[in-house]
Amino acid sequence: MVDQLLQAYHDSPTSGHLGVNKTWLKIRDRYFWPGMYTKIKEYVLSCTKCRQFKIGRTKPAGKLEPTEPPTGILDLIGLDFIGPVPQSANGNKYILVCTDYLSRYAITQATANCTAETAAKFLVTKVILQYGVPKQLLTDRGTHFMSHVFEAIASRCGVNHITTTTYHPQCNGLTERFNATLVGSIGTYVNQQQSDWDDYLPYATFAYNTAKQSTTQMEPFKLMYGRDALLSFDTPRPITQPPTINDYYNQLNQFLQQAKSTVWYNIKQ
Repeated sequence: MVDQLLQAYHDSPTSGHLGVNKTWLKIRDRYFWPGMYTKIKEYVLSCTKCRQFKIGRTKPAGKLEPTEPPTGILDLIGLDFIGPVPQSANGNKYILVCTDYLSRYAITQATANCTAETAAKFLVTKVILQYGVPKQLLTDRGTHFMSHVFEAIASRCGVNHITTTTYHPQCNGLTERFNATLVGSIGTYVNQQQSDWDDYLPYATFAYNTAKQSTTQMEPFKLMYGRDALLSFDTPRPITQPPTINDYYNQLNQFLQQAKSTVWYNIKQ
């Protein structure tokens, strides 16, 4: 039973071969057995794929430009390209990544190029049309983000586009840290030719979004949607009497207000 749980919550594509603490927190919220942290730690640290494909990260030297935590979801998002990476069988060589600075929620898409048109289309179709218009958008000063096409579409949609400074590119560090986590997670599943990485991109993104983050102490999915994600291998939840619409709205609103305050405080620490 324990071995099956460890395989499900660590090895499966929707679990993402994440680290010791993220795996432990995900299992701890659902199960308990004596000595579980030690068992989980031993399992994760002995994982062959994790040792092979994941590289330990250390914080870069020097002082980072501080970014004041936003007070609301989609108040500040970051946008970045990963790549080029080995071309997939579908012709993709890049990953577009959007991260919300409060919830840490991530949105990703595999792309064949890193043009301004591709970035603008992603911003509109995958972010704005599904989640609403963000107040501020933080990017580096890459040509795809500084082009007239991207700037014009962002402005037309009412997005305030800000960029990292020449001397402090690290201020978009949240997106860059997620990029490292994402690439490491995907690497544990791809074939030898690395031609199927884009098939695992949605799974790795989901694994990240449903894992508690060390900074916020909450799951990005829960902060974005106001509920826990039910995983395919979770124990089915009992069916309960549904609340009225007003009761549900009030409960959800209360949770989100408290959660945002707690997360903002945690990020500030």
